[in-house]
Amino acid sequence: MDQYIGVEQARGTLGRLAEEVSAGSEAVVITKRGQALAVLVSRDEYSRLKEAASRLARGDLQQRLAQVRREVKRAGIPPEAVDEAIAAARQLA
Repeated sequence: MDQYIGVEQARGTLGRLAEEVSAGSEAVVITKRGQALAVLVSRDEYSRLKEAASRLARGDLQQRLAQVRREVKRAGIPPEAVDEAIAAARQLA
């Protein structure tokens, strides 16, 4: 179960909390006036969360791109136009 700690108390024990979380302890929810503000998690857990978010975003992008390709085809535009537009957008980024 997650540990909850007020921001003022966390300030004085942040080093210890970070070590505990890093060693595999549960996440620490930092609160202010009873409301959750942030969550302290291990670096490994953070990496897992970032990777999961990235996978979801890539999946969403693939679905949207497939939708665009269907709409382009339906509109009678050459499918290569999508690839050209993607290449142009990547050069801008």
